[in-house]
Amino acid sequence: MQTSRLTKAGATAFAVAALSLVVAGRFLPGHPGIPAALAAEKSARVSVTAGAFAPGAMPMGLPSEDAAKAVLNASLMRHHPQYLDVPMGGVKIRVFVIYPDLAGTAPVAVITAQNQGLSDWVRAVGTEVVNQGYITVVPDLLSGLGPNGGGTASFANREAIAMALGRLGETEIERRTKAVRDYFLSQPGTNGKSAILDFNWSENRLDAVISTPTQRRAVKFDLTEHAWHNTLALLTNFAEPAAMPQGNSAMPQSKDDAASAASAARQRDAQQEIAKRSDIVPGHFGGPEKVVDQSPRHGEWVDIPASTAKGAVKLHSWLVQPLGNDKAAVVVLIHPGPGMDIGETPKKGEGANWMRGVADKLALQGFIVIMPDLASGLGPNGGNFDSFRYPDDLAKALGTRSVPEKIELLKAARDYALKLPRANGKSGITGFCNGGGFAWESAAEIPGINAAVSFYGAPPDLATMAKIQAPVLAFAGDDDPGLAPRVAAAASDMQRLGKTFEFKIYPNVTHAFLEHQTLGENAVATLDSWPRAIAFFKRYLNAQTSSTNSRTN
Repeated sequence: MQTSRLTKAGATAFAVAALSLVVAGRFLPGHPGIPAALAAEKSARVSVTAGAFAPGAMPMGLPSEDAAKAVLNASLMRHHPQYLDVPMGGVKIRVFVIYPDLAGTAPVAVITAQNQGLSDWVRAVGTEVVNQGYITVVPDLLSGLGPNGGGTASFANREAIAMALGRLGETEIERRTKAVRDYFLSQPGTNGKSAILDFNWSENRLDAVISTPTQRRAVKFDLTEHAWHNTLALLTNFAEPAAMPQGNSAMPQSKDDAASAASAARQRDAQQEIAKRSDIVPGHFGGPEKVVDQSPRHGEWVDIPASTAKGAVKLHSWLVQPLGNDKAAVVVLIHPGPGMDIGETPKKGEGANWMRGVADKLALQGFIVIMPDLASGLGPNGGNFDSFRYPDDLAKALGTRSVPEKIELLKAARDYALKLPRANGKSGITGFCNGGGFAWESAAEIPGINAAVSFYGAPPDLATMAKIQAPVLAFAGDDDPGLAPRVAAAASDMQRLGKTFEFKIYPNVTHAFLEHQTLGENAVATLDSWPRAIAFFKRYLNAQTSSTNSRTN
């Protein structure tokens, strides 16, 4: 297995830092929603253990239930969690999954807790396990069993959730849990090793079952002060998860000092080059709000009438056009799974700074850019992405909107932009993470798409891929075990299907590398991939770039 040149110790430090948000009162700069989340949760405390565990006696290293929302919000800045449906016969089990940043393959961990279903607390625990190098999955064991076919979130209260899980029974719970584990073990990027962790509150115990292709070990930990630390030690020693990238560092670590130094030099040179240029997308912490505030291109929010199978939607979208009067192609820009704000605290009428910065860089190159909010209408009182109180709530809401609904909304945004006076009749689509996956899907499902660029997005199944009618360009980092193998495998499938496909996988580069440019060699990948994407769109969309809109400002 190719091991990452970035240490797991740094990732552990990141996890400790995330928990220190609560313990020491230190909060991520620019994210006031984290202390706000804690303050709000303190006013409505509920014992996560339903009385089986004394308040304040949570094992060291585990978040309290009060802190779960803050931990999830903080994690969004590092990871792009996804909500997926795992098939089990005629049933689909909704899961929350987080992928680690590492090279090679990774073990799978499935986490459940008695009487909780898909709770915030279990998901927060998942953010600690992923930092140990595991593909971490939290299943909604009540998928399809709630009111109107819903899952955990559809039940009225905690007691109703506990009763439903009781009716489901231990045998079916075990069957569903193993089905989820086996599904992820069958996916590219896994190493055949797995762990199932279940918090058994009634017996004040944590049950762990760890399996490899040749061994199986079951361990029961009493939930004492050091139970969680002991569990993490067991996970590390038995399943040997791969090394993780350092939490907030651009300095890769390696047994090969020369390789480490060369990698660090490449990253440093790329960062310096990006700092000199105004045509490259800034990182999430590189001042994206300045890009929008100081741009001569003035974007605007527009509300587009749209409809889906579930009814009418007023599609809130950001529109920015290039300078000048030339005709221009349309590019639809799709946000990641966590939403427009990607972990920023939603602010009414504001926000989406990084995404709007990306839109401006596309418009700089001569494209009309439309960026729809796929959470339109899902917020409190029918609001949009900026109406949610916490970033994690926005991400959860987006997980409730189906793929066909999102495709319909993307098509509505594209069609709106094509009717603008300056549109030249051609359109492309691009996105990041989950949005990168939708770039693939849109090339198959939206007629008239002329080019698609996917940044760290998952390729579709073969049936969908066969319907693609546009050239596709895809990028991924090698330290992205849930994605890099799938992008590489897509090359042979696309060739066999007679499709036009280009891709590049960057070594020592993580998921979400455009946003997190300080990690690994992410700046190197940014500096190479963004100009490639622009050239690809210009090749297939025939964007007419005037002397005015080609200025690098």
